[in-house]
Amino acid sequence: MTAVPAKDKIEFMVALVSDFAKKYSLSTTQAFNYLDRFNAIALLLQHYKIAHTLSFAEVIDDIAFYCRNHGGELQ
Repeated sequence: MTAVPAKDKIEFMVALVSDFAKKYSLSTTQAFNYLDRFNAIALLLQHYKIAHTLSFAEVIDDIAFYCRNHGGELQ
């Protein structure tokens, strides 16, 4: 199996964090810090090959749910 280029993962993560920030009225820095604090960034990187095939809306809902289950309080 071929490795996913880092550039592809970075572009996906930047776009996803940006959309997450917009949905929850956060700055991109706040959104990244929140997702990192509750390990959603690591989860997304670990499961990138699946996550990038889903819609951004679905991934954002899923990581918000994941964060809530790990102590996050964004609704």
